[in-house]
Amino acid sequence: MKIPNQQNRPFTGANMTPMIDVVFLLIIFFLVSSHLARQESRLPVELPVASTHNPLSIDPVSVTITVNRDRQILVGGKILDEAGLDAILNDVVRRDGESASLRIRTDGAVPYGNIEPILKASSELGLLDIKLAVKEQG
Repeated sequence: MKIPNQQNRPFTGANMTPMIDVVFLLIIFFLVSSHLARQESRLPVELPVASTHNPLSIDPVSVTITVNRDRQILVGGKILDEAGLDAILNDVVRRDGESASLRIRTDGAVPYGNIEPILKASSELGLLDIKLAVKEQG
């Protein structure tokens, strides 16, 4: 019986299986990461109405803080106290430095007195790029 010889077989091309595996893993990674990024903006809050505002920026922000109708502070869907908020803001400033930015989404029924400590804490840490989410009047 003759044993097959690899030298006599014609080259059939590169094996595409590992490349397909990598592509599928990348697709899954981007689907999961985009889902987590959209999750924060889907927390149910009735944004305050503004008569003048800048158009929605597509630039990414370092962190989004949501204050719901019950005056709870949420980051990533988790309720935080003031110490937890300070830790998050410190981490953002340490990680992103001068390019750090903050988006605040708040319910329109929440008084300014509940938003002011967030603004004060962020300004004390040097986080000055702050965006307030509003909806257009009318």
